[in-house]
Amino acid sequence: MFRFGLLPVTILAIFLLLAVKTALLVHAASAGTPTPAGAAPPPFVANWDSTQPPPAICKPDATINPSEVAVLSALRQRAAALDAREAALDRKQALVDASEQNLAVQLNGLQAVEARLNALSQNQTQATDDRWQALVATYEAMDPQAAAGIFDGLNMNVLLPVLTRMNSRKAAVVLADMSPDKARQATEMMAGQGADITLDNAAPLTASP
Repeated sequence: MFRFGLLPVTILAIFLLLAVKTALLVHAASAGTPTPAGAAPPPFVANWDSTQPPPAICKPDATINPSEVAVLSALRQRAAALDAREAALDRKQALVDASEQNLAVQLNGLQAVEARLNALSQNQTQATDDRWQALVATYEAMDPQAAAGIFDGLNMNVLLPVLTRMNSRKAAVVLADMSPDKARQATEMMAGQGADITLDNAAPLTASP
C-alpha cells in the first residue's frame, strides 16, 4: 500500500521539475541578444507617468535682481542712442564730402576761367604794344620836323608813350624841332616831374594811324 502511493508522488515531482526547466528555457530565449560588454543597459521605466516633463523654454531666472534689469535696459537704450548719433554723423559727413567735391569742381572752373582771362589780357597787352611799336616806327621813319609838327598837336596821353618807345637819338631830334613849351612839358613828364599825366594812364591805341 505504501509503494502504491509513492509512484504518483514521484511522477508529480518529475513533472514539476520539467515544467520549471521549460519555463527557464523560454525566459532565456525571449531575452533576445545579450547586451555587449561595457554598454549601459536601457533605462527601465516602471511607469510612463513618473517621467519628468521637459524644462520650460526661456524660463525667467528668479535670481536676477530688478536693479540689474534696469541697468541692462539703460545700457541697451544708450547703445541705441549712440548708434543713432553715429548714423547722423555719417550722414552729415557725407553731406560735407559732397559739398567739398562741389566746391572743388567750382574752384577748378574758376581757375580755368582765370587762366583764359589772363591769356586774353596778355594777348591784348601784346597787341596794344604791337600797335604802339608800329606807330613809333612810323614816326621814326618820318622827317623829324614833320614829326615834331604832329607831336605839337598831340595829347600827352599819346605823345608820351610814343616818345618813350622811340629811339633816344631820333626822339631828341624830334624834341628839338618841337615847340619849346611842348618839348619842355613832355621832357618833364618823361622825367617823372609831371603831376597830372604819367605813362600808367596813357591812352590805349585801338588802331594804327
